[in-house]
Amino acid sequence: MNSNLVVLAVLFSTSTIMCFTLALAWQHFGRQRHVLLWAIAYGIGAVQWIFNAAGFFTGHVSFTAAASCCVLLSGSLIAIGARQRARLPIRQWQFVLGGGLALTGCLIANSAWGSRALQASIPAVYSGAMAIAAAFAIWPRQRSFSAPERAFFSTLLLFALFQFALTGLSLTIPEAPTSPALSLHRATLALGLPTFYIATGMTAAVLIAGDLSAQLRQMVSNDQLTGLLNRRGIDEAGTRAIANARRHGREVAAVICDMDDFKAVNDGHGHIVGDAALRAFARVLLGAVRQEDICARFGGDEFFVLLLDASEQDAAEVMERVRIGVEGLAVDRMRPGSISASFGVTSLRPGDTGLEDLVGRADQALYQSKQLGRNRVTIWQGSTTARPATPAEPLTETEAR
Repeated sequence: MNSNLVVLAVLFSTSTIMCFTLALAWQHFGRQRHVLLWAIAYGIGAVQWIFNAAGFFTGHVSFTAAASCCVLLSGSLIAIGARQRARLPIRQWQFVLGGGLALTGCLIANSAWGSRALQASIPAVYSGAMAIAAAFAIWPRQRSFSAPERAFFSTLLLFALFQFALTGLSLTIPEAPTSPALSLHRATLALGLPTFYIATGMTAAVLIAGDLSAQLRQMVSNDQLTGLLNRRGIDEAGTRAIANARRHGREVAAVICDMDDFKAVNDGHGHIVGDAALRAFARVLLGAVRQEDICARFGGDEFFVLLLDASEQDAAEVMERVRIGVEGLAVDRMRPGSISASFGVTSLRPGDTGLEDLVGRADQALYQSKQLGRNRVTIWQGSTTARPATPAEPLTETEAR
C-alpha cells in the first residue's frame, strides 16, 4: 500500500474523529462558540486531506489550491476560537488581511507562475502563525496556568515550530518531480503531522473538559446572585489563606458585613430590588478590597471578607470606605442613603485553630455595631488567647460620622 495514502488516511480519520468529538462537546456542554469553531476547523481539516489526496493522485493543481485554502481557513478558526475562549477582542481586519494575503500567495503559487516550494511553504507558515496566535490567547491573564491550558499551549507552540521547520524544508524543494529535498519534505510531513494533529486535538478536548470542570467548581463554590464565594467556597479559600499566613508569619484580618434592616428593603420594594441591592453591595465591596483579598456571601444579606497582609485597623479603614460607598448607593427606585451596612472586624491571633475563630469574633463585633445604632465599623478587642469576648472585655468601634 502506498505510504502517502496511509498518511493521508490517518490525517483524514484523525480530523474527522476530532470534528465529531468537539461537536458533541459543543452540543452537550454549554454550546460554547469557541468549541464549535474548533469542531468546524477540524471538519475543514478532514476536507483538506480529501483535496490533498485528490491532488496527489491526479496531479491537478486545483485540488492543491483548494487544500491550501482549507489550511488557511482552519488555522484562522483555531486562533479565533482561542481568542473567544479568553474573551479577547477579535480584530477581524487582521484575520481578513493576513488570510487574504496568504490566499493570494497560495493562488499564485498554484498558478502557472508558481512553484512547488511556494505551494508547500505558504500554508505551513500561515498555520504556524495562527498556532502561535492561538497559544498566546490561551495564555491566562492574572493567574497561573491550569494543567490542561499548559498542555494545549505547549502543543500549539510545538506545532508552530514544526510548521516553520516544514517551511524551511519547503523552500529547498526544486521543481523536479523527484528529488532528495522533496522526499525529505514528504517524510517529515508523514512522520510529524499525524502526531501533531492527534496531540492538538487531544489537548483541545482535555482543555474543554478542564474548562467544564472549572465551571462546575465555580457553581459549587460561588454565590450565583453576587458572583462572590459562597459559604463552602470561603471555607476552602479561607482555610488555605490562614494556613499560608501562619506559614509565612503574615497578618490576616476578617470582617463580617451585614446590610442594615434589609428585610424592610425586601418588604418595601420587592425581592427584585433587594437582589439588586445585594449585587450593588457586592460591587462596592469588591471595589474597595485588593485582588488577593477574599470576599464571600454567607447568605441572606451577610457578607464575609478576609484581607490578607492587613491589620485590624487597616481592615477597619477599608470597611469605612465601603460603608460610605454603600450609603451613596442609588438602587432602582431607592434614593441614595436608603441602604446602610454594619461591620465587625477582627484579626488572626496565635491561639486560633481555624476560620471559625475569626468568624466568631467578627460576628460579636458586628453585633456590637448593631447594638450601638448600626451603620458603623466595630473592631473586636479581647485577649490574645482568642477566646470569645465577655462583658469584661470591651469592644472598640469606629463610628460613622
